Amino acid sequence: MKILLLAALLLTPLCARAGVEDDWAAIVALDSGPVKKPSSREEAQLLARTHFAKHQALIEKFLANYPNDPRAFDARLRLAAILAARGKMDNVQKEVDEAMRMLAVLEKTSGVPAEKRADAGFRRVSLFMQSMLGRESEMRGSIVDSARNFVAKYPADRRGPRLLAEAATICDNDPSLKRELLNAAKALSKEETLNHRIADDLVRLNLLDKPFHLKFPTVQGGTFDTSAQKGNVVVLIFWSAESPHSLMWMQTFRRTVDQLPKTNLRIATVSLDTNKSALSQRMKEFQMESWPTNYDGRGWDSSVARPLGINALPTVFILDKEGTLRAINARDNHDLWIRKLLRE
Repeated sequence: MKILLLAALLLTPLCARAGVEDDWAAIVALDSGPVKKPSSREEAQLLARTHFAKHQALIEKFLANYPNDPRAFDARLRLAAILAARGKMDNVQKEVDEAMRMLAVLEKTSGVPAEKRADAGFRRVSLFMQSMLGRESEMRGSIVDSARNFVAKYPADRRGPRLLAEAATICDNDPSLKRELLNAAKALSKEETLNHRIADDLVRLNLLDKPFHLKFPTVQGGTFDTSAQKGNVVVLIFWSAESPHSLMWMQTFRRTVDQLPKTNLRIATVSLDTNKSALSQRMKEFQMESWPTNYDGRGWDSSVARPLGINALPTVFILDKEGTLRAINARDNHDLWIRKLLRE
């Protein structure tokens, strides 16, 4: 009997260890998302909600059973990510705010390596930026400050330059601040891809508020020349019929055009497509066949778009009646820009 009792006592820690390892493995296994492939948007949302609930239950159980496990910090990071994802999917800001609060607490946790606190900080700032969609102009100061504060806290973190570059995207109406952020990101970045993006952004920024000259052949058989458009407001759209973001935006823009004055307004586009038939189909669908359109089939290496630093679609340039480039990112406020420049 004593031998059996001793064996049981010796085996207990091993069993407990196996339990925590199994529980953690179950959590990690769910990181990849639902296994089943949805057949509709509704089914995708239902699968996501079910998956979030299962993942959350496992994490909360792990934290209750093993509060002092070294992976408890990572478990809380995962829990915050679940709350944020579910809140964004269901448009419940309360859950997003709770996720940001959790991440702020984690970032201040003592005795945790700096890189782990930086993980929490980066997720918090990224989530804050995402939650400001539609309010970027109003909250620009807070967004810029959050990116700068992250860089100040974690100067060696490679994600800092990304946050600065992202914050710069909402500063087109403040060129000096945009340039400051891009140059700060450039000085810190060691990522080739990010460096290319920053270089492109600076190319476009250098065009702003200067006379803009562009001439290209069109699929309609003629030539479009901005120099010949004096007296007109010119909207120049860089897009692709193969880009979902472009198509969604073009639907909205096409409705806007119907409400705008037609006098002294010219619209032209540059296609970054590689499939001309797809382009032709979409031009017909959106009733934009009369808009002068350039196409050379080279995609992102378009001979027109590449020298202008175009690295996101759609990108919308707007020229005033004097031919000066007044906006380099008018995706969301094109209506205001066009009406304002038409009145000038």
